[in-house]
Amino acid sequence: MNKLKTNPYRLVPQIAIIALLIYAGIRTLISNQYVADFEAYCPFGGIQAYASFLFNNSLACNMTNVQISMGLFLVIAVVVFSKLFCSVICPVGSISEWLGKLGDKWKVRRTISGLSDKILRSLKYVLLFITFYVSVTTSELFCKWFCPYFSITSGFNPDIDIIMATIALVIVIVGSIFFRLFWCKYLCPINAISNIFRFFYLFAGITVAYFLIRFLGMELSFIWPLAILCVLAYIFELRSLKNKTFPLFKITRDEFSCTSCQLCAKSCPQAIPVASLDVVRDADCHLCGDCIQVCPEKGALTINRRGKKWLPVLAVIVLIIAGLLFSRSFELPTVYEQWASKEDMQEMEEYSIKGLKTITCYGSSIVFASHMYDMEGIYGVATFMKDQRANIWYDSEITDTIEIQKWIFSPSAIPIRDLPDSNAQIAYYSLRVDNFLDPLDGECLAEILAADSNILGITTEFACPVKVSVYFSHDSELSPERLKNLVEQRDDKSTSKDDKAQIKYNFRVIEMDGEPRTMKGTEYLQKMRIED
Repeated sequence: MNKLKTNPYRLVPQIAIIALLIYAGIRTLISNQYVADFEAYCPFGGIQAYASFLFNNSLACNMTNVQISMGLFLVIAVVVFSKLFCSVICPVGSISEWLGKLGDKWKVRRTISGLSDKILRSLKYVLLFITFYVSVTTSELFCKWFCPYFSITSGFNPDIDIIMATIALVIVIVGSIFFRLFWCKYLCPINAISNIFRFFYLFAGITVAYFLIRFLGMELSFIWPLAILCVLAYIFELRSLKNKTFPLFKITRDEFSCTSCQLCAKSCPQAIPVASLDVVRDADCHLCGDCIQVCPEKGALTINRRGKKWLPVLAVIVLIIAGLLFSRSFELPTVYEQWASKEDMQEMEEYSIKGLKTITCYGSSIVFASHMYDMEGIYGVATFMKDQRANIWYDSEITDTIEIQKWIFSPSAIPIRDLPDSNAQIAYYSLRVDNFLDPLDGECLAEILAADSNILGITTEFACPVKVSVYFSHDSELSPERLKNLVEQRDDKSTSKDDKAQIKYNFRVIEMDGEPRTMKGTEYLQKMRIED
């Protein structure tokens, strides 16, 4: 008999994921330059983001195509294999299991059953409905408010609700010790949506019916199919906790090899009576393989009569790799808005601009789209976070790309250091700088130039390319080569530890003065709009 009661093929990635999270957390604390993206591969966030895009033409929060791909492959994993995310990947699930074993050791953990179990199972569907409703209607991830995983990894950042997140954490810790997988069974929205996908015929039928109604021209809010799915999935779960078809892979028992020792049932994290079933169709089963691990009889327990206990972990690895590769094949816009009919939009010209540093999330994308809406001749905007790009549709008979650039551009006068003496002579270079368009570009350039203690400030004005004047002390030495190298450095900088967007310095000097010009300090102060 195996002394290890947990499937080692599952235990290794569980420990590795926890270790990576701890490493990323420690590195974030000790390094101001390192920003860990703890949401990068969240499938649940990806599903919410895609739902938001489907109904609102906007991605929830700052989700990317990687999260959306992980969400898609979560669906595939549930339908084909089982709830592999819960079994192998989810750190909350892993810690809940380990805390439960501690509760068993202390002899305080019990399994909720009967009417209490049935009532409590409804909570995760209620939470799922609320989460999706808020996320889709606001394009902000409601799950961030209470997610125990996000609250810990983000260090309780401002996106969370302190009270909700604290309650969730207490439930995860205390609930896992005293009740079998309390959070996972009764409150986790990922478990709820996984069950909806597990009842695949139900999910497919209601989804097809909804879009057919929409195709026929009838208005129907997404609330109705969402509510119906949640209610019916809950009823199906209560009815028998079984699904005869999906997932396609299941734990199977050979009654001739089985000695009914009950070790499989005792080791099951979900307390499923495996020893009395020929095929485990229970909705709680996440194909962990722990029952196969402890079975003393060779071949008594397998996956689909043949599969080994390493199969689920192999499936996880394959699906993650496939998801990452698939994420490179598409990109959904954070915001996609058009203000003309489809027929009129076909006549519009499209202009694409990269490197817009103000486009960092859904909120900033909405602000950008609203700004473009106010310009005459603009009829649509799509923003993409990956390369901070905007696609703009315009009527070429009304405006052109130069006017669009001018509309986006914001002239600036940015002092970097105080002028010691208003009567001093000021020297300055005039440069033409390419890849300089976003309103934040002036601030970014000023931050770069602050590295030279002689530089006092900059002004920018629209031209093609943009004209930048760099002011410095007349009695100091600042060569054109030194200034050009400063402007054209390529370092990346995160806007803040709470912001995942990276500001990429990509300025290019097209031309500049060979010799500096001079002006009086009072004239410089006027340009900087600083009173003497």
